[in-house]
Order: sequence, then structure tokens, then C-alpha cells
Amino acid sequence: MLNRLLLYTALLLFPLVALQSTSQAQTRESDRDDQIKSQKIAFFTEKLSLTPEEAQKFWPVYNDYWKRKNKIIEDRKVLMKQCSDNLDKFTAVEVEKYADQYINSHKLESDLLDEFNQKFKKVLPVEKVMKLYFADHEFKTYLLQQIRNSAKKEE
Repeated sequence: MLNRLLLYTALLLFPLVALQSTSQAQTRESDRDDQIKSQKIAFFTEKLSLTPEEAQKFWPVYNDYWKRKNKIIEDRKVLMKQCSDNLDKFTAVEVEKYADQYINSHKLESDLLDEFNQKFKKVLPVEKVMKLYFADHEFKTYLLQQIRNSAKKEE
């Protein structure tokens, strides 16, 4: 009887512990995302020498750009996963369709950059727009280095 009671208790508690563990992982991921976002804001504000007025105009435009860019990237990931999972089942016509969609997703990303280049020039001097592109590249390099350093520490 005691064994059954312990078993039932364990079965009831396991989902709660698992849920809590998942919640903690999501919290850590959210905290990490917030930390990266804070670092990015500080990094770009310094690299672009944004005035408070420029920052107020710039960040909503920049955030909209990344929201839309991330959507294109996410759609492309889904497309590639679907194709990868089913490539051996596809006809040549279907493969060509996926290849065309893949190329089109890069075109959409390019068109988006062109659109936002114009928007950035409306809220920042052109020199700062160019600094933005440099800073974007530098920040990606910085994040990749952080990931490499983190991986080395775990080894």
C-alpha cells in the first residue's frame, strides 16, 4: 500500500517538476534574450553615437526591420526543413519549386533591406546609416565569439 502511495505521489509530482523545469528553461532563455537585446542597444547606441532624439526615431524602425527579417528567415527555415525531410520523395518539378522559393526568400530579404535603407536614411544621417551596417556586422561577430567562448568553457 505504501509503495502504491509513493508511486501515485511520484506520478502526480513528476509533471509539476517537469513543468517547473521547462518554465525555468524558458525563463533562462528569456533572460538571455533580454541580455542580448540590452547589449545590442548599448552596442549600437555607442557605435552610431545616437542622440536621444535619433534613438527615439531609430529604434522603432530598426525593431520593425528585424521583426520582418526574422519572419522571412523563419519561413525559409521551415521551407528548408520541409524540403530536406522530403527531398527523396519529391519530383524534379517539386524540387525546382522549393529551389525557387528559397531564392525568392533571399530576394525578399534583399528587398526588405532596400526598403529599410530608405527608412533608416529618413531617421538618421547617411553616415550613421552606414555605421549601422558596420555595427550590425560587428555585433554578429561579437555574438559568434561569445558562443565560441561559451562552448570552450563547457568542454
